[in-house]
Amino acid sequence: MPHNIVYLEHAYTDLEIILDHIAEDSPSRAVEYLEFLKNGISKLADFPHLGVMCKRKHIRRECRVLIIENYMVFYKIDEILPTVIIGRVLHRSINYKTKKLF
Repeated sequence: MPHNIVYLEHAYTDLEIILDHIAEDSPSRAVEYLEFLKNGISKLADFPHLGVMCKRKHIRRECRVLIIENYMVFYKIDEILPTVIIGRVLHRSINYKTKKLF
């Protein structure tokens, strides 16, 4: 049974920032890239364990991270609901250790 995917407010804000940044150079490319990211994230509905445990990436938080090109998608799995909760979508150059992930 597929999991639902829920984006937290920080994740929506992250996606807006990504869209705005890319749109500065190419609005059409920004929309395409946003769809690309969302399609990658949507795979978590069927394969919620696709990303690696955050601890394997030396992140001391109970979460998972899915890498999509230069972006890190931080998420948690709620098996009871069943839901994948997207906390953040951050560029790899951002110091995620100083960011609130959930």
